[in-house]
Amino acid sequence: MSTLLKIRFLLSLCSGIALLVGVGVAASARPNHMLPEYQSVWQPQHFSKTDPTVSSFSTEALNTPKGIATPPVRLRSLLAVSSLASSSPPYLPTHPPGGLDAATGVPALWQNATIGQIGAMADGSVQQSDKGAPNGVAALDANGAVTAPVSGDLSTATAKIGAQGAVGRPLAARFADLLNAKDFGLALDGKTDDTAALQAAKNAASSGAVIRLPAGKLALTAPPTGNAPNLWQANGTMQADGGPLTSLGTDVLESTLEGGKYFARGQTAADMPPVLRKDLDITHSGGTTGFVMNLEKGNCTIPSVGAALNDYVWCHSTVLNSAAFGSGQHVAQASMAQRPANALADGKGSRSQIWAGYDETRDDTGQPSNIAGSLVGREIDVYANADDPNNWRIGLQLQIAGASSSGTPGRIGKGIALGNNDSTSTYGIMLDAAGRFDTAGIDLSRSTPVNNAPVLNIGANRNLAFSDDHKPHFQFDSAAYTLRYWYDTTPLFSVGMNGDITTAIANPGSGIAWTLGGQALIGLNLANLNTPEAMRLGAGQALSWEPTAVVQTRFTNGQLIDQVAAGVARTLDTQGNETIPGAIHNSQTIVSLTQPTAGAFVAQGTAAIGLDTTGLTAPDALRLAGGQNVSWEQTGTVKTSFANSKLQDAWGGTVLRTLDQGGNETLTGSSLNSGMTTNVNNTSASAVTLTGTAAIGVNLSGLSTPQAFRLGSGQAIAWEPTGVITTGYTANGLRDANGSTALRLLDTAGNENLSGALTPAGGVRLPTFSRVAIKAMSGLPIGTTVYDADDDTPAVYTSAGWKMMALNAIP
Repeated sequence: MSTLLKIRFLLSLCSGIALLVGVGVAASARPNHMLPEYQSVWQPQHFSKTDPTVSSFSTEALNTPKGIATPPVRLRSLLAVSSLASSSPPYLPTHPPGGLDAATGVPALWQNATIGQIGAMADGSVQQSDKGAPNGVAALDANGAVTAPVSGDLSTATAKIGAQGAVGRPLAARFADLLNAKDFGLALDGKTDDTAALQAAKNAASSGAVIRLPAGKLALTAPPTGNAPNLWQANGTMQADGGPLTSLGTDVLESTLEGGKYFARGQTAADMPPVLRKDLDITHSGGTTGFVMNLEKGNCTIPSVGAALNDYVWCHSTVLNSAAFGSGQHVAQASMAQRPANALADGKGSRSQIWAGYDETRDDTGQPSNIAGSLVGREIDVYANADDPNNWRIGLQLQIAGASSSGTPGRIGKGIALGNNDSTSTYGIMLDAAGRFDTAGIDLSRSTPVNNAPVLNIGANRNLAFSDDHKPHFQFDSAAYTLRYWYDTTPLFSVGMNGDITTAIANPGSGIAWTLGGQALIGLNLANLNTPEAMRLGAGQALSWEPTAVVQTRFTNGQLIDQVAAGVARTLDTQGNETIPGAIHNSQTIVSLTQPTAGAFVAQGTAAIGLDTTGLTAPDALRLAGGQNVSWEQTGTVKTSFANSKLQDAWGGTVLRTLDQGGNETLTGSSLNSGMTTNVNNTSASAVTLTGTAAIGVNLSGLSTPQAFRLGSGQAIAWEPTGVITTGYTANGLRDANGSTALRLLDTAGNENLSGALTPAGGVRLPTFSRVAIKAMSGLPIGTTVYDADDDTPAVYTSAGWKMMALNAIP
């Protein structure tokens, strides 16, 4: 024991004796915990029979020791009374370092301790003068907190947290759990270059470690570099100019910006991980029906208080700025919900729904929009200038594809489904395409319908409108199975189930029922229409033949009238009588034909006269061009023509009769054909009636066809107004007749029979043949006469053969 401590111990012992002598004396202002009277204060609080630190003590040790007259209990009681009477509070002694044990327990030492025990106790005790003194101990305040500063290296000291089960660890290990850039010499004064300190902190950190940045101003000449990624946590750290710290090279910076949590990466490298990643593996089973499990959930509540403010509240915002080039894709926001290929392997049947995205905007006020306010489900804005020649700018792209190109062909039920969740709500406009477009508002030209699926289906009895007022519109009438075009409430055009078309014109002043513009081979082709009426006009309506409507045809007043301007050019009455006043084109009716294989005029049906020109005052009732002919029956086999300066009757291409300009007639053969056909069903009317004065009744000289005129079998051409003298074809051949009496007949063999005498003005000339040719002829009608050129005499065919005729000279 040191001399100082021994002296202090003896002084204390003397003080105790003095107190025993003068019990009524007031207690010392600085009590000594060695005095026995203080043991009654702290002993019951710190020692008990069950306290393991005093297991070597016994209550016997507290009894009156030998050689002491006054029992300690009585002294303690007296001292306690005196102490309580004092104004000083009860003194609680300071425990020696390491706590109380058998060697330092005062109750066991105060009466019978050895000098060695007293020295050991004194070495481990703490005096009032030691508290807060150099090389002393730290003082404690009323709450037990250290009041004196602690200095020196405490890295080897241990500490543990207050949680149950925690173990103590060295403070150096605790500090190393989270790196702080301050530990590497970071100044953060806004002036000193902190580049080296930040780089040293990054070099010391392991890959993925967190490095903290305290508050202050960071002055950098370059951001920290390195391949190992780290997360920097800035706690109020700013740039040297006082601006917010928003990046630290390729590492992720966690900070606050504008009062909110902020994650950022200022520089990137190829194939870098995301700035922030969140994963959630759903591993549990069961759960409450309808409960939605979120990886992340954000609520943005806008109360009615402050609702009049003009600020815009966007609960979630994603911004992508890109000026990159190349074949990469840059997506501002993407979401994907995937059902993996082995999702059905457990055999539990159909899977739960998966949605790539879900947007819901609600208005639960139950009020109309003009009261409750606007509401938008989702808006997609695309901003760009200049043209888009490659069609690369797309407002909304929807791709439908199979999960695997080698898998079974799949089908999506609906590309876009617009519907209501109840039967009471309605749309104002289901699809509203407002804006400018230069190709098509809706383009389905590149789609591929399958199984004759319609490209557009609006449903029966619904309207397809063409203007904002919805007045012009289409509608399919399911009851009549008819497609109708309406203007307001008036049906203007309809197409029936059998293709029948009905129109109703509601604009009598300027409306046109049907207008064809442009160029076409045929304006209106009804050739394949199987109906007796190709076109029907109302009474008094006109059919115009040229753009100005000067030339018209109409049926009015019981007559079919062809009209040029205001003048009537031709009429046809209900009896089939045709009247041509004749005042235009030099009183001629001119028809120009350009179809070489069709007849100019074809008459069919039953009529008294096929072509009646009796009322026409003209020397030529019918004129043919050179080489043209009139056919006398429907096949065009028997015909009459003027060719080679001769009027010829022919049969099947063989000329049977010719009449030259000298009036000489030669009989040899005939031919047939057809042309324009007109059906006449009025037996009392002429097929064609020409009246008036004209140079030629029927002029066919401009017609480029070998058959100028054709008659049906049994029909005839009358050569004078009464129709007595006729020429026609019967079963016996080509016949000239006077009434019913045949005057001349030409059969298929070219034989001509005359009912009367043949009186040619220039005499009769027999056909001339050689003798050999005459003898070769056989089977001829008896009386056939020819001229034998070899004998220069006529020969007559008799029942006995050919006989020569005797000729005598004319006297």
